[in-house]
Amino acid sequence: MVRDGQSSSMQEPDLNITATSYIDIPTVLLQSEAKGGGDATFTAAVCVLAAVAGWVVVRGRLYKSPRDAAGRLPKDALLGIIAAMVFSIVGTLGAMGAQALALEDPDYARLAQGVFGNTAQLALALLVIQSAFFVDATRATARPRTELTEGVIGFALATPIVFALSFVIVQAMTLLGYPPVPETSHATLRILEAKGDALFTVLTLAHVALLVPLAEEAGYRGLLQPSLRRAGLGGTAAAFATAVLFAAIHWSAIPPEGRAAGLPMLVVLGFAMGILRERTGGILAPTVLHAAFNALNVWITLARDG
Repeated sequence: MVRDGQSSSMQEPDLNITATSYIDIPTVLLQSEAKGGGDATFTAAVCVLAAVAGWVVVRGRLYKSPRDAAGRLPKDALLGIIAAMVFSIVGTLGAMGAQALALEDPDYARLAQGVFGNTAQLALALLVIQSAFFVDATRATARPRTELTEGVIGFALATPIVFALSFVIVQAMTLLGYPPVPETSHATLRILEAKGDALFTVLTLAHVALLVPLAEEAGYRGLLQPSLRRAGLGGTAAAFATAVLFAAIHWSAIPPEGRAAGLPMLVVLGFAMGILRERTGGILAPTVLHAAFNALNVWITLARDG
């Protein structure tokens, strides 16, 4: 790929995804380098917004979870953890089922694998959460309107903090003499840039901004996090532990040179979604944050490429 008259040094992602990595097919999208790294105005604006958002979070103690659990909890922590493990396996099996379509285009085949895998995961997670294996916690789930509002506020607060963190890490790596961080860190975004296909872009946006957030939040914040809560962790600790695992599962989707910025971004983003789960008791609020963040990254990529 050539950008501004110079050849890009980033390596193209391997499209021959193995069965063990199907669960990493487009998930949270990352933009690990400042949009237009030389645009000091944009960087300064994001950092100012991040400072304001950080003040609001600290002032309102929004980083802490309510004492009592809310929403649906597994009757037994082990059952919930097993369900979360099966969630990953089902995603792999669903993605393998997409091979029956025998699509010749590797990019469309990869997208189909993601759709099949995420659909299977979402169906399983919702089935388990609503089954007799889960029970209602002492605190009820917030009303849908409240969850939507919390999700929008969470997006407004978390996004500038996540991007500012990325800027700081990238600048620190540059000063320490590390190789430049790739302009686009997530494999899905890199394929989207190279493809230049309108239909593929629309289908990818529908996938990553709707299906992926629903499936992943049902699995991580719907199954895993409540199970860790049932195991004895407090709400804040359960949200953080889930966020770390959430970031770790995306390891193979981020190129090595982008992980130093990308993985901390995912931990912070995942923690924000986990706190929303604890505050509202449902997965709608974290899904709204997740979906908006994914859509924003696709928009940034498309806007940058004209």
